[in-house]
Amino acid sequence: MFKLSLINIFFLTTCITPSISVLIYLIVPVQTVRVFGGNIADQSTRDAAQLWVRTTSNGDILVSLLSGIALFKESDWNFRQIVIRVCSISNFVHFACFLFHHYFVAHHHIALVIVYYSALSVTLLTGLGWGLNWNTILKRNEEYSDQIQLARESNRSLDPA
Repeated sequence: MFKLSLINIFFLTTCITPSISVLIYLIVPVQTVRVFGGNIADQSTRDAAQLWVRTTSNGDILVSLLSGIALFKESDWNFRQIVIRVCSISNFVHFACFLFHHYFVAHHHIALVIVYYSALSVTLLTGLGWGLNWNTILKRNEEYSDQIQLARESNRSLDPA
């Protein structure tokens, strides 16, 4: 089993939520498109809707599966970081498209727009906070600043002043 921590709650959430979304996409694809403002009176629109939601659900399935695996692989931090990066990029694009569509194209209630802004913020923060290897990034900056410092000191020792 897994221990309850903030990162495990993230993995659990990104495992369960897309799974629910996929079920809705696959069970009622045409109604899903109707919710997003599509005209389902036309047969070609209904066919495109079924193709669209089934294609879109593949990304959600991938995010859900990777998050489920990462949830139980607590010992492999590199794998977990890769999953966080994949989920963050996927979720960022996903929620950015939702936000654009529901704010600029088919206006939804402001509460949903706030949910999309919140989801974008959480996605961005988790991607930057957990997805990047900050120790390596900071060590590289320290090494680079050390090299600059050494270069300055060697230049000072060469000056006859």
